[in-house]
Amino acid sequence: MSTFPFNPISPWLNEPEGLQPSLNADITADVVIIGGGYTGLYTALGLREAGLSVAVLEKDFSGAGGSGRNSGYVDGLIGKDFPSLLKLYKIERARELCNFAREAVQKVEAFIKTHNIRCEYEPNGNIMAAVHPKQIKKLKKVAEAGEALGMDFTYLGPEAMRERGAPSPFVAGVFDAVGGTINPGLLVTGLRALAIAKGVQLFEKTEVLDLADSQPVVARCKEGSVTAEAAVLATNVYANKLGWKKRLVIPICTAMCETAPLTAEQLEAIGWKGREGIYTAHEQLENYRLTARNTIITGGKYVKIPYGYQVSDTTYLPNLFTKIEKVFRERFHELPDIEVKTFWGGWIGMTLDFMPALGVTGKHRNIHYGLGFSGHGIPQTLMMGELLAEQVQGRVHPLAKVLKRKVITAPPEPLKWLASHTLSGVFSSLDYFTDQQARQLKQ
Repeated sequence: MSTFPFNPISPWLNEPEGLQPSLNADITADVVIIGGGYTGLYTALGLREAGLSVAVLEKDFSGAGGSGRNSGYVDGLIGKDFPSLLKLYKIERARELCNFAREAVQKVEAFIKTHNIRCEYEPNGNIMAAVHPKQIKKLKKVAEAGEALGMDFTYLGPEAMRERGAPSPFVAGVFDAVGGTINPGLLVTGLRALAIAKGVQLFEKTEVLDLADSQPVVARCKEGSVTAEAAVLATNVYANKLGWKKRLVIPICTAMCETAPLTAEQLEAIGWKGREGIYTAHEQLENYRLTARNTIITGGKYVKIPYGYQVSDTTYLPNLFTKIEKVFRERFHELPDIEVKTFWGGWIGMTLDFMPALGVTGKHRNIHYGLGFSGHGIPQTLMMGELLAEQVQGRVHPLAKVLKRKVITAPPEPLKWLASHTLSGVFSSLDYFTDQQARQLKQ
C-alpha cells in the first residue's frame, strides 16, 4: 500500500510552543469545562465576562480536535438541507432554524472583527455546485426552498457559472452570500490567546478520566481534579468516552488533503475568481476551497464509520486518502501536475437530525452540554458558547428555544453500524452513477 505525506493534526496548526500547564493538583472553580476547542473556549469567555472562575481541561492542546482539523467553511446551513427542513417542519419553525444559523455567522464575523483575530476570513459566500446537469433539478429545489425560508440564495445556471468564473468542473450552482471560508487553526489559536488573557485557567495535556455525577461536580484527571458547581461538556464527538450522552453524537471519520500552492498560471487555468467555498450536490458531498496561500483543500465524500461510539486517535486513512486524491484530480484536470502536499483525518460529530444539541443532565442538573454540530460548527459553536454560558448561570438565552426539541439518540450496536453502512452504500451508489455520467460528458 502506498504511503502518503501525513499530518497528524492538520496543516492549519501545530502544537503551540507555550503549552499551558497540565493539571497537577486538586483545585476548585465555579465552572469546569471539558474540551478546549471552539465550544469550550467560547463558553469560557462568556462565563469569565460574567465574573465566574473557569477551568478548561483539554486532553491535548486547544484546537487539536475538530476545531483545528476542519475544512474552514463558515456557512449558514442547518439540518440536512433546506428542502428537508421544509418537509420536516412547519414554515415558521424552519425559518426560525435558518435565522439561528445565519445569526451564528453574523456573530462569528462580529467576534473576529471586535477582537481583531487574524484568521484569513474571506466572506465570499459558498456555492452548492452540480458536476452533471442531472443535479440541476436538485439545485433548483434548494434555491426554491431557500427563497421560501428567506435565504439569500442565487441560482447560477451554466452560463452564470462561467460568467462568475467558477471552476469548469462545476456546471451549475446555488450561491449563498452568507459566510465564506476561514483558517480554522488561526481562529482557535486566537480564541485560546484571548481566553488566557481573560483569566480562563486552561490546562492542556490534561485528559479527564471521570466526571462524577455529584453536587458539586468533580472532574478527575490523572494528577489532579477540579471541583465546581457546574460542568460543561464541550467535547463534541468525544463525549461518549466519558460515558455521558451515550449515542447522542454519532462519530464519523473523514479525510482531507491540501495541494501545493498554485502558480498564477494555474489559478488562471481554473478560474475561481470569486474564491467561494464550493461543495457539491452529491448525496455524500465533496468540498473544495482555496486558502490564503492559494492551495486547494478538499475532502468529504468518503467516510469511515466505526463500530461503536468511541473515537480512536488513528487518523491515518490511506484508503480514504487514495479516493479523495483520485476525485480531486478528476475534477481539476487542468492541474495534472499539481502536487498533493499533505493528508490528514478527523472526526465529525453527527446527530440524527443534523442539528446541534443543547441541554443539561445529571442527577443534580449541573452537567451542561452543547454537542453534535454535524459539519457546521465554526459559526454555531460561538452561538452554543453564548447559550451555554447563560444556561450555566440559570438564565435562558433568547435563542435557546430554537434548539429545544426531542433529540433522538442513535440505536445501539450492531443496529447503528448496519443502518449507517446501508445508507452510506445507497448514497455511494447514487453518487457513483452521477460521477459516471459526468465522466462521459468530458469524453
